Amino acid sequence: MPHQEPSTMQMIVSFIILVIIASLTAYYADRKGRSFTIWFILGVLLGVFAPLILFFLPSLREEDASEGQPTMTVSRPDPSLEHMSPPLAPVPAWKEEESKLWYYLDQEHQQMGPVSIVALREMWNRGLLELTSYVWTEGMGQWQKVEQLPELKDALSKQ
Repeated sequence: MPHQEPSTMQMIVSFIILVIIASLTAYYADRKGRSFTIWFILGVLLGVFAPLILFFLPSLREEDASEGQPTMTVSRPDPSLEHMSPPLAPVPAWKEEESKLWYYLDQEHQQMGPVSIVALREMWNRGLLELTSYVWTEGMGQWQKVEQLPELKDALSKQ
C-alpha cells in the first residue's frame, strides 16, 4: 500500500478544526476566569485535550466559585419571632471574669501581679493604676495601655 501525502485540502480542514477547538477552549477558559490567550495557545498545542484539562480546573471567578456553597435566604420574617425581646448586649469576657489574672507595670516599670480584676479596680481607685499604665492578661498579644482597652477602662471605673 503506497503512502499518500496529505492533500492541501486535508491540511486546511485540520487547521480549521484545530482553530475552532482552540477558540472554544479559550472562550470556556475566559468564562472560568482564566487567560483567553494562554488557553487559545494551549488549545492549538494540545487539541482536544485542552478543554478536557480546563474542565477539571476550578473556576477563578468569584461568582462561579461561590456557587455550590450553601446559602440561606429568608423571604420574610417569621411572625412568631415578633414577640421576642431584643437580645441583650454582649458583656466583654474580662469585665466580669473574676478568675482571670492580670499583670501590670508599676510606676518604676516593674512587672507586678498576677492580680484579679477586683484588685486591679482597687489600685485604679487609689490612683496606683492610670490610663497610661501597661497591663497584660492571658489572650492578649502584648502589653497595652489601659487607655487602649475601653472595656477594661469601663470595668475599672465601675464601683
